[in-house]
Amino acid sequence: GRKTANVVLNIAFGEPTIAVDTHIFRVSNRTGLAPGRDPLAVELGLEKAVPAQYKLHAHHWLILHGRYVCKARKPDCERCLINDICKWPEKTTV
Repeated sequence: GRKTANVVLNIAFGEPTIAVDTHIFRVSNRTGLAPGRDPLAVELGLEKAVPAQYKLHAHHWLILHGRYVCKARKPDCERCLINDICKWPEKTTV
C-alpha cells in the first residue's frame, strides 16, 4: 500500500517521503505536529509541517521517537525533548 511505497521511495531511492506507521501517527497526533484522523491526513500534514531539509530523515526520527520516548502505553514524557510544546493533554510533565 501507500506506506510500503513511501518506505521504498525513502530508503531505496532517497526520496523525502514520510511513511506513516503507528508510531508516526501517534507522535503526530499527540504533539499536534500533524493531527489527523487517518494516516493519509497525517502524511499530508507532515508534508506541510516538516521543512524540506529534514524530510528525508524525519520518517526515521519520528519512528524512533514514537518507539522509545512517546510510547503507546507508557510515554516517557520526562525524556521528551519537545514536552514543553507537546499538545497531548495526558502528558506526564508540565
